[in-house]
Amino acid sequence: MRRHVTRCVVSLLMFFTLLAPRAYGQINTDRMLNIARNAIAYDDYVLAISYFNIVINYKPYLYEPYFYRGVAKFYLDDFSGAIMDCNEAIKRNPYYPNSYEVRGLSHINLSNYSEAIRDYTKATELMPESRAVWHNLAICYINTDSLDRADSVITEATKRWPKYADGYCIKAQIYLQKKDTLTAEALVDSALAADKYNTSAINMKGHILMAHELYKDAISYYNESLRLNPKQAGILINRALSHYHNDNYREAMKDYDLALDIEPRNFVGHYNRGLLRANVGEDNLAIEDFNFILSIDPDDMMATFNRATLLANVGDYSGAIRDYTTVIKEYPKFLYGYEKRAEARRMIGDTAGAKRDEEHVLKEQIAHRYGYSTPTSRMKNKTRKKSEFNIEDYNKMVEEDEEKDEQVYESEYRGKVQNKETEGTLLTLSDNTLLIYTEAGKTDVINTFDKAYADAKQGNINEAIQGFSSVIESNPNMAEAYYNRGLLRLLLDDSIGAIPDLSKAGELGVYQAYNIIKKNQKRKK
Repeated sequence: MRRHVTRCVVSLLMFFTLLAPRAYGQINTDRMLNIARNAIAYDDYVLAISYFNIVINYKPYLYEPYFYRGVAKFYLDDFSGAIMDCNEAIKRNPYYPNSYEVRGLSHINLSNYSEAIRDYTKATELMPESRAVWHNLAICYINTDSLDRADSVITEATKRWPKYADGYCIKAQIYLQKKDTLTAEALVDSALAADKYNTSAINMKGHILMAHELYKDAISYYNESLRLNPKQAGILINRALSHYHNDNYREAMKDYDLALDIEPRNFVGHYNRGLLRANVGEDNLAIEDFNFILSIDPDDMMATFNRATLLANVGDYSGAIRDYTTVIKEYPKFLYGYEKRAEARRMIGDTAGAKRDEEHVLKEQIAHRYGYSTPTSRMKNKTRKKSEFNIEDYNKMVEEDEEKDEQVYESEYRGKVQNKETEGTLLTLSDNTLLIYTEAGKTDVINTFDKAYADAKQGNINEAIQGFSSVIESNPNMAEAYYNRGLLRLLLDDSIGAIPDLSKAGELGVYQAYNIIKKNQKRKK
């Protein structure tokens, strides 16, 4: 069973308070800090980083610019860079709780829950009055399957804040994972008593009612949730499923269409809509849904089998045979697949092939009847979606039941640079950089960089990485070298080495590095 990860929203408590004015000599660092914090407030994280860099260069012993630069990197999805800056802030001031909070949330986004637990535990010690840190600490324990610890933490939170509806929802989630539905439902009712407009509680109540097959009652809760927030694709999918079980196909189809308008790449939405379209005879439209699913995950065998059946329905027997064969290779004991392939083979005149499939089915049935097994090819070991645990459930609707491999934590604000589609291409040295190094008599640095660049273009990746590393070792502020080395490390699937390089490049002014970091985070998720 897949890990059951709570959907409760992770909270981030951030204070952008003004610091007391100080005189710093040469530049007014207090003014620089205020400008940079204002840039964060207006979502211009790149500008903020440039100002924090100035302050750090002049006053490297201050913790505030490191902390706030970490915040800016966090909102750019540069979680590794945020962690490094929070580390520096904590070295300079180990008693500032927000550094632990931001570092903890960055660890959550990287699925480093053990590290996040340490940070949030420290944050609860330094600011026990913050409900957000108790909330996030409980979620971290849930993600490490430490349910009793999670329960203890969130129980303390609900004692401190008796009207804390989200806290009761987290406790309910814990008891659902413990298979104690009655206690979970009572806790959801407590959450609704504390806040009748809490969508997490409303949705959980709907899920529990749907699990009890009380679909009409579940729909009423989903209706209320969607009234409060219409842009919930997962809730639309669950309401569609409830309509489906009530034989209201028209309303179910409407909900699937709405859900896919909101999240066009939603796997469950396409899968279920495809099945529903097949149920009402819209085979060609159903094929489009399963084509989309298989374009995302070609190894989804249940989708492959359903598409095969639909292709046979519309007369594409060769396509159907291809898909049935793919499924049979993965599930050699799936006799219904052989039966369907035999039917399709007969339709194209392949009588010999159809007979072989039919004889195989008969042989297996006899073997099963008399209790002996026949040899089969070894099945491939591939990761499957939760809908594929039993190939016999190929035509079963799938719930959007909040069971994700990883929780995706979206930050509230996005940096301007994130909206740009920047290609990840290697950088040459800018004219300004060339001038600086030429005037300083460092032509050897330029030559080493150019050689590394040429190696990269010729596919000599390891040699290129060594070359850029040599440049960085003697010139630790050359942004282009960090950027290029980061891209090359990504090509080798070395995210651990690549992300710090790209983060440093962004910090030094190559702001398209943040686009690459963001894309890498999405790919991993």
